[in-house]
Amino acid sequence: MKKGLSIVLIALAAITAVFAQGTSEVASKGGSGELILYTTVKDAHFDITIEKFNEIYPNIKVYSTYGGAGEMKTRIQSESANPQADAMFGGLQYADLAAYGDFFESYVSVNDAKMQEGYTNTSGKFTFHDIQIPCLVVNDKLEAELGIKITGWKSLLDPKLYGKVVTANPTASSSAWNNLQCLLTDFGGWDNAAAWDFIAKLMQNGLVVVSSSSIPAKSTFAGEYTVGLTYEPQAVKIIDGGDRSAHMVFWEEGTTSVGFASAIIKGSKNVANAKLFMDFLQSDAGQQTYLDAAARPASTTKLEGGSATMVDLSTINVKVADTEAFAQNKQAICDRWNEYWAKYGKN
Repeated sequence: MKKGLSIVLIALAAITAVFAQGTSEVASKGGSGELILYTTVKDAHFDITIEKFNEIYPNIKVYSTYGGAGEMKTRIQSESANPQADAMFGGLQYADLAAYGDFFESYVSVNDAKMQEGYTNTSGKFTFHDIQIPCLVVNDKLEAELGIKITGWKSLLDPKLYGKVVTANPTASSSAWNNLQCLLTDFGGWDNAAAWDFIAKLMQNGLVVVSSSSIPAKSTFAGEYTVGLTYEPQAVKIIDGGDRSAHMVFWEEGTTSVGFASAIIKGSKNVANAKLFMDFLQSDAGQQTYLDAAARPASTTKLEGGSATMVDLSTINVKVADTEAFAQNKQAICDRWNEYWAKYGKN
């Protein structure tokens, strides 16, 4: 069964969330002590999120440890007998439920019913808050020098791009996993031979795999690579910061969207504060921080602002990924990727 993900804001009547605890958007007072976060969110977006959270809950002291999604999930798993943090902020996707769902508490935010269809907490554990769209960034100068035009996946097989396309590792990076989900969707599904044949050819064309999800975009804008596989907010923030040496490309074969979530760690010491944080992330104030950070809020609430660089979704080819199939088969997909990389990858 497919779990369709809508990527446009739609009007949605208010409904009662099955697992909701409470009725207000966020508590106007209360909350004290500590909140310890493992997070994939960093820099300005993290700072403004915590600043806005502390405007509502000034007596909660927030501590954080930053890392990649794979690193944080592995850490939570290894510490399950004695959790060292209260919540994972960002980096969780529906596909993580099968492998990591048991390490998170059941909780549905009081604001969950405000989320768009396809981004509500149907598992009872994952609090979805933003929608990310994977994309390519293409360095203008290097593309022109090669005399090619990047339009989608098949463009990346051009021999002129040997060793000039970079991605993070999809077995460890949530953004790279999104790119892989998009690729598999565009080529017929995770177990389709055509999809894996393309992956083999892409690897044979010198695909570069790096450790961090921030590297592909930054290094492509810097002129180290011609093409980087990344995600919309990362590219938009660089462009809005004044660097226009590269542009975004959304695959002509089709672009999928993925909801990102946070969750409370099972057995954590500050569960009450973690619940307040989940409520905040889906509140209007919390959702505004995503829009301000050039991300797409998951809420149905109409918010003001955002970046003019963000693409008009009506102008790109949008596809719906079978997220349930990806969730159930994530380990098999990652294992197969590793097998292909060992066989075809650039050494």
